[in-house]
Amino acid sequence: MKRIQLTAPDYGLTFGIDRALRQLAQDGLLSAIGCVVASDLWSREYLPLRDAVDAVRHHTRVGLTLTLTGPHAPLSVRGRELFGEQLPRARWWRWRDRLRLVPDEVLAEETDAQFTCFEEFYQRPAEFLHVGDDLLACPRIARVVLKQTGLRRVRPSIVSPFPTDPAARPGRAEKRLARLARENGLRIVPRAPSFPTSPGRKALEQHVWRGLNGQEDGAVVLCQPGEVDDRLRRSEPRAAQEARQAQLDFLRSQAFSLLIVEKDIFLY
Repeated sequence: MKRIQLTAPDYGLTFGIDRALRQLAQDGLLSAIGCVVASDLWSREYLPLRDAVDAVRHHTRVGLTLTLTGPHAPLSVRGRELFGEQLPRARWWRWRDRLRLVPDEVLAEETDAQFTCFEEFYQRPAEFLHVGDDLLACPRIARVVLKQTGLRRVRPSIVSPFPTDPAARPGRAEKRLARLARENGLRIVPRAPSFPTSPGRKALEQHVWRGLNGQEDGAVVLCQPGEVDDRLRRSEPRAAQEARQAQLDFLRSQAFSLLIVEKDIFLY
């Protein structure tokens, strides 16, 4: 028997994605949902999520997806002063991290602002933290984010940005992140390979059948299911839309339910 945390990290991006994630949670097909509070939809979509999660007997974990990239706007005062109405691209953060030029105070305030926004609307602390675009792999960003997270009254678990290879030993970056987490009283949750983004059903079936072999119990598996709506069509390329719909159809299918039974995998 193995338990995985099948996690959709982008609640709040579009109404179609949000509807799909709520229904999957109600049907027991998702373990966890990460919320993008930097989205302009969060203030309208938090309550339907809370109601959906509370209406079922199984526990769906709800956490924060810390968003540091556009097209979203910063929530903090310093973030708006530095970036204006749109956060920078992921490559800007990675470049600044390599040059040791990460704006520490701005990042700290933005991290705190997004935690506060989650808690003020959802009225509960985040159960986990996932950093979008895997920017937690950047050591200087990780240092600031984990320090701010460690100051929360209720500390969330941290989703690792490094998918685990069962045949390999942890690398230097993984060890450094684990040390930072311990110093701040935080726990890193291991990460298994994410669902493939190819639109074909075969690749998704193979991923469940073989791709999760050897992973630690409780490892996070990221997925991105969603219904395609007008907002999604404007914001993502067609291939990404097709991948989301394919993942949604797969999770709803009898094939997925049979596969996890055959592999003795549990989502809760």
